[in-house]
Amino acid sequence: MKNKTTCRLNQLPTLKINPNKSLSFFYQGQTFQGLFGDTIATALYANGVRIFSRSIKYHRVRGLYSLDTQAGQCLMEVDGVPNVRAENTLLQDGMVVAPQNIKGSPDWDWFGFLGLFSWAMPAGFYYRNFHKPYKLWPFFIDQIRKIAGIGVIKPDFKMPGKFDEQYINTDVCIIGGGPSGINAALAAVSQGLKVVILESKPWLGGFYDYRISHFTKAQELVKQLSQNKQVRIFCHTFFNGFFNGNNITAFQKGNKTDSFTERYIEVRAKSIVIATGCQERPLIFDNNDLPGIMQINCAHRLLHTYGILPGERAVFSVSHDLGLESALDLNAQGVKILTIADSRFDGQNPQLIAQLEKENIPFLRGWVAAKAIGHKKIRGVRLSSLEGAKQHELDCDLLVASAGLTPASALYLASSDNLYFDFHTGFYLPKKFPKLLHPAGRLLGFNDPSSIEASGYLAGLKAAQDCGVANDKQLQEAFEKLNTLPGTITGSKLIQAPLKGSHKFVCLDEDVTVTHIEQGCDMGFDTPEINKRFTAAGTGHTQGAIPGHNLPLLMAQYNAAPIENFLPTKVRSPLIPTLLSTYAGRNHDMFKITPVDGLLQKAGAIFRRIGVWKRARYFSDDFSCQKEIESVRNGVGLIDVSTLGKFRIFGPDAQKALDRIYVGNMSQISTKKAKYSAMCNEDGCLIDDGVIVKCNDNDYYFTTSTARASATNEWFRYHTRYDNWDYHIVNLTDTYGAINIAGPNARKVLQKLTDADISNDAFPYLGYREFLLNHSVPVRVMRLGFVGELSYEIHIPASMMESVWEWIIDAGSEFNIQPFGVEAQNALRLEKGHIIIGQESEIRTTLHDLGLGVLWYKNKSDAKTVGYFALKDTEHQKDRFKLCGFEIEDLEHPKDGSIIVEQNEIKGYVCTARYSFALKKEIGLSLVKSDLTIHGKHIEIFQEGGKRIFATVVPLPFYDPKGLKLRN
Repeated sequence: MKNKTTCRLNQLPTLKINPNKSLSFFYQGQTFQGLFGDTIATALYANGVRIFSRSIKYHRVRGLYSLDTQAGQCLMEVDGVPNVRAENTLLQDGMVVAPQNIKGSPDWDWFGFLGLFSWAMPAGFYYRNFHKPYKLWPFFIDQIRKIAGIGVIKPDFKMPGKFDEQYINTDVCIIGGGPSGINAALAAVSQGLKVVILESKPWLGGFYDYRISHFTKAQELVKQLSQNKQVRIFCHTFFNGFFNGNNITAFQKGNKTDSFTERYIEVRAKSIVIATGCQERPLIFDNNDLPGIMQINCAHRLLHTYGILPGERAVFSVSHDLGLESALDLNAQGVKILTIADSRFDGQNPQLIAQLEKENIPFLRGWVAAKAIGHKKIRGVRLSSLEGAKQHELDCDLLVASAGLTPASALYLASSDNLYFDFHTGFYLPKKFPKLLHPAGRLLGFNDPSSIEASGYLAGLKAAQDCGVANDKQLQEAFEKLNTLPGTITGSKLIQAPLKGSHKFVCLDEDVTVTHIEQGCDMGFDTPEINKRFTAAGTGHTQGAIPGHNLPLLMAQYNAAPIENFLPTKVRSPLIPTLLSTYAGRNHDMFKITPVDGLLQKAGAIFRRIGVWKRARYFSDDFSCQKEIESVRNGVGLIDVSTLGKFRIFGPDAQKALDRIYVGNMSQISTKKAKYSAMCNEDGCLIDDGVIVKCNDNDYYFTTSTARASATNEWFRYHTRYDNWDYHIVNLTDTYGAINIAGPNARKVLQKLTDADISNDAFPYLGYREFLLNHSVPVRVMRLGFVGELSYEIHIPASMMESVWEWIIDAGSEFNIQPFGVEAQNALRLEKGHIIIGQESEIRTTLHDLGLGVLWYKNKSDAKTVGYFALKDTEHQKDRFKLCGFEIEDLEHPKDGSIIVEQNEIKGYVCTARYSFALKKEIGLSLVKSDLTIHGKHIEIFQEGGKRIFATVVPLPFYDPKGLKLRN
């Protein structure tokens, strides 16, 4: 099908395109030209493209139907991103646009034959037919899934662009930048309030902006508003969520001059004005989905906003004066208007009727489009009187069809369930709008411009009153002014054309017809919510946003029941689909650094993220860390361990609280001694370990793992909340830094910095001391042995960490002191058989599984340990995953996480495996079934590609089993 390029009109004052700035884009292997200000859809339409995509079920042709915010018939793949709404996505130079949901091309789709079998696909046919016989069910599922869905996700695709987020607090948030929204903003700022406006189009003005008779007024309002610095305007911004606390979510599309591609916006306002206006309710008739059929706003905006004539020979089937106005405007630019069918018998604007007579445009009262004639695009229309007695056919290439207006009600459909049908306007409205939410303008049924603006101004004052500034007199004056102006108009009650047809589509997203809705009703799905789920009407990508109000009206008509008994279905956020990248925002790499981060960088540290921290993992490109490890084993090294959780707990009941949380007996801790212990959850599973120090009576200092530092306070509070114990707990994690100095020469280095006696007798293993370094810096020092050597863990006020680090480096220079990182520490503690929570444990691992049951003190009187009963029940359980060590004689290195098998049955997995430079062999820790933990047992470690590594179970620890080195 050869596309015919449409000439642009470039003299209209309402145009939003720049005729002098052309943009190139690619579509189906060809280069096309659009104009700056075009959307993808309008640029394609100007280039003669009429078929944009195919429908999801029948693969029927889909064309440009609407340019509303909720439009979604022209889903396309743009620059590799599927399901882009071409109607409201601005054209960019160099875009690559492709049709989707096709097998072949938009004009010739191999799956187009499916429409011939629509009779075989009644409502819910996949629920009822394909589960029998059951053996074929998997086959049917596979085939349905292959055909279903729209757009193709490419697993290796990386989203281009820059994404941002903005969080705003304001007095008044106004959704909609049309005449009522602008007037609401002017009213609010007149009271000195801060205002935020969210407008879905790239400009303000609403439905004034593309109407010649109102364009000047729109410009005046926008100019007046833009001069006020109290107003923040967000254009091309799509509202998509309303939550408790007047929390509004939206996203904004950027252009090349912006610093973002899309931006997530969250607004918390004291009061909200909803001025979203109206959208058109689709007219339901046979073949109402053919390309060349469009809504009034689409035809009108193609002309006045983009300078495109939507067709050459047009028929209008409308139920609102906007249709008459649009027909006259198209006629003035050369479109042949064959006739206007208006479903109303009266109520039309007399001036518009007079102009139609003057232009000799045929006008039929009480008539409606009954059937569109054509195959891949419209070539004619059959008109019918409302009772169906008379019919008339016309040849045309454009049918502008609308059943009337309906409010753009997504916000209150998402926030309110108390709707009712207003018989005067034909609108579904809330019986009562949510508190601090004020409607304005056309969505209430106002049509006269002065009434729309006055309604907005009144809503703005109501919002100001919510903020405590507008007085009753101002409100009364605004209310009285609105009452003197024309009120709401009578809305169209037309539901569908009178003639029958098999392709009268209710939901274009999901190919749901009137027949499907009626079949659902016949089978008992007689409320809109369940009929929606059974027929899929409104479950597509637009949530039925445009045709949503037709479903309850149709069901009321078919069931011959009162309309008020059938309400629109609930919509849910996001109301407009949003990129996941937009929700992710800039994806800042947020992390914490230790007080000596700068010094570690100068020392050549290679950093890695560990939880919320950035830590030094290596100090060279040798990721085996041989030099770092051997410096600790043979000389002295130091590591920054500031990320450890550090806490002080004190008070008369501090010991009880510790006894409740930790498995050990805290009464056994002597002053100036450290005790290693662990904490479990209620299931007896290990969640943390650490060291507790008794500083004085009822005063303790303890450490936790890095990961547990943020949760420890609440863990204590939660598990002692009913005891009324008198204690206080303080998180000192960021107050103190910490350095671990370890190795045979560690004492010699530390002794050079203090006058305190730190000899083996004066400061033994698991001792705790407080003294000064260089006669100036107070420190807390614990003598521990996590890496298996003589070591001191020095806790230092964070502000003095850099100084102490440099002192230790200087003092240790004669011993060739080396900093070491987390990876070296990992290998060192592995040789010693010490575990790391989360690496040698999992969510099911109990204290007993790790061989740490010896830490559990069972006879606590006042405070039962958290997990006590689970620890008791699991103490002698068998056939569980238990911790064991293994060694490999060959130089084979199993990967962490590798599974352990026996006779092709999985029996466990490798937790950590490293090469031991001290032992000259591969060693590791694993969790395996208890029958494999026997010393001398051979185990098989399964690797990628089917390779197996054979290891031998050995006792722990691997290195210095008697602990002589860390105690000397």
